[in-house]
Amino acid sequence: MDDLRSTFAYVSSVEHRLKSAAALLGISENTLRTTLTESGIEVRRANQENPNAPAVRLFDIQTIFAIAAYRRAKKLTKGPEGKKPVVIAVEIIKGGTGKTTTTCEVAVQLQLQGLKVMVIDIDIQANLTQLMGYESDLSSDDAENFGLTQDAIVNGTFATICSPIMDRKARPVDAGSVIKYPFGPFGPALIPSDTYFGDLESAIVSSSGPRELAFQRFFNESTAGRIPGLNVNDFDVVLFDCPPNVSFVATNAIACADIVIAPVKMESFSVKGLSKLVSEINLLVETYPANVTNPELIILPTYYSTNLPRIGRMQEKLAQYRDFTSQSSISQSEEFPKAIENYLPLTLTKPTCAPVKEYRVFVDYLIKKILAVSKARDLGHTKVA
Repeated sequence: MDDLRSTFAYVSSVEHRLKSAAALLGISENTLRTTLTESGIEVRRANQENPNAPAVRLFDIQTIFAIAAYRRAKKLTKGPEGKKPVVIAVEIIKGGTGKTTTTCEVAVQLQLQGLKVMVIDIDIQANLTQLMGYESDLSSDDAENFGLTQDAIVNGTFATICSPIMDRKARPVDAGSVIKYPFGPFGPALIPSDTYFGDLESAIVSSSGPRELAFQRFFNESTAGRIPGLNVNDFDVVLFDCPPNVSFVATNAIACADIVIAPVKMESFSVKGLSKLVSEINLLVETYPANVTNPELIILPTYYSTNLPRIGRMQEKLAQYRDFTSQSSISQSEEFPKAIENYLPLTLTKPTCAPVKEYRVFVDYLIKKILAVSKARDLGHTKVA
């Protein structure tokens, strides 16, 4: 019988040879060899029971993330130096644009570049939660039937953590019991979602104070040490996977954000959704000038193909946003649906495939933005909550 797993994904069965592991970490093979020698991190050898077989190194996912953490600790990678995390909301008021895929792939690649990332699923569809290895409706009784440990069960969501803060009278929940680490302790942290996440919208509506600023109270309480098991200042980046609609949940994430990533599918309806998003951002900044800093908007074209007959028209429609549009784009690929079925981000299973390389180019660009935002904020450009 196979060992019980802590997520639906067969994480332990995914291993990479030296070349792929180096690609995941964004370093050369020689640099990876040197890092292994200096760090003392042990890597499994193929056919190690046979001394006459080639000593091929096999890197599992947890080991690769451990190497990334070591490189950051030794200041071999760049990360924000500020005391507070850079908050990123991934949002577009249109479904099916690659929003959740972008959140997941970006979170994983940022962590592989040495940044410490927390990703928060605030979409009731819980697709990000699934993509990172969890089924939100899994019961304790069902876990063993699937060969899973109790760690695979979603015990709470961001709503579980936030609702007591909004109530003000309720006792804070231990966030440590909610947070998941699907790829081990050195991988990105996840606050999952489930089908009951809609309760958070109701909690925001009934809360005191400005409804659009409820999440800012979460950040304040966390940094003040009043949320057991979670201090957001322990992370370099906090990523929200937002619902693809106009709601207080989505608006709150935008109000907290230093950066908003808008994945825009190359079709007209997505451009309309982008226009609504820009209007929402502008309204927030105008309504709460002392609390909401105008976030850095980054438009990421997705499902991109030069063979699309409408590509020229789409580029013309996006021209009005050219100052905010990333130079990189993400191609349409059948690999992404397969990744969801495998409960694993594509980056971790096929690090050298074309769409993963495209996300890597985008993440390199994003890291520059993160560093710039963090530096500017440390110079006094901050939100007042």
